[in-house]
Amino acid sequence: MVTRRPRTIALVGGATAMLALLLSLGIGIIHVPYGEVVQVLLGQGDSASLHRTLILEMRLPRAVGALVVGAGLGAAGCMLQALLRDPLASPTMIGTAQASGFGRVLGVFLGMGYLGSVALSFVMAVTGTMIVLLIARSRRGFPAQTVLLAGVNVGMLFAALIGLLQYISRDEGQLSRMVLMLLGGLWQVTWGPLAWIGPITAVVVGMALLLGRNLDLLALGEEDARRLGQHARGVGTLVLVLACLLTSLAVSIAGVIAFVGLVVPHAARRIVGPIHGALLPASAILGGLLVLATDCIARVAVPPNELPLGVLTSLIGVPSFLFILRSMARGGGAR
Repeated sequence: MVTRRPRTIALVGGATAMLALLLSLGIGIIHVPYGEVVQVLLGQGDSASLHRTLILEMRLPRAVGALVVGAGLGAAGCMLQALLRDPLASPTMIGTAQASGFGRVLGVFLGMGYLGSVALSFVMAVTGTMIVLLIARSRRGFPAQTVLLAGVNVGMLFAALIGLLQYISRDEGQLSRMVLMLLGGLWQVTWGPLAWIGPITAVVVGMALLLGRNLDLLALGEEDARRLGQHARGVGTLVLVLACLLTSLAVSIAGVIAFVGLVVPHAARRIVGPIHGALLPASAILGGLLVLATDCIARVAVPPNELPLGVLTSLIGVPSFLFILRSMARGGGAR
């Protein structure tokens, strides 16, 4: 049963996201007055105007894509932190995003279609994460430092494999698509992929919301969760699959976007507390807002050029990561 608090978070967060989306439509190298933005969204004004095309065909799908990517990465990071009981767990820190990126690049290299490369991206995300967990597994579960070290090294392995594919690629167009995807960005988002990636992301996040109580038990540890009547391994596998699916969907739209899944759950935890019934929707909403705000900065920071989204999220994420590490050191560690 959905409690009042998560419902309130969803309503307030959803309204905030819609307002942020509306504001983002006027931002760019070409400024569009907000009165005209509203007219375009209501179907009024000149149907052939430049601003109408700019808003409906470029900025609106880009803004929706930012919310989808951020929500997916924020929710995935929240689930991984609960599953591994590791505050440093995220799709990037444990190698899931890099493995997913390798799958996407491999799909491009092999000449696969969009759906095929997304499916391969998901398979590689699961594979990379399982490698990390197999390396880090011990009698005490998944020690935070071991998971982090294994994740960093597995991420470097997949980054090296991506570099190898780029090196041996002989197709300039193919190589260009690989580079743009790895830098991270939303400039190529269109309504076609969003028409199915957006709903799937929403369904997966909704499924994760139903697991709020299970995530609370997983955060206590596998043994305690089992003692309280939960089939910890089965639930853990489902959580892992959902987190990998969200990561691969985000990578398929925007490439590898670092640190969102790490930083956002910590910020959400400070706002709504540790109960996952509230923490998970808050992480999804804050993730969407962060990626949308960062994308707006990317459009206008160095006109007439545009900064890669992955570069900006790293510039924000690295200081935040160091702050989290410092807080953990003062608090006596992650576990």
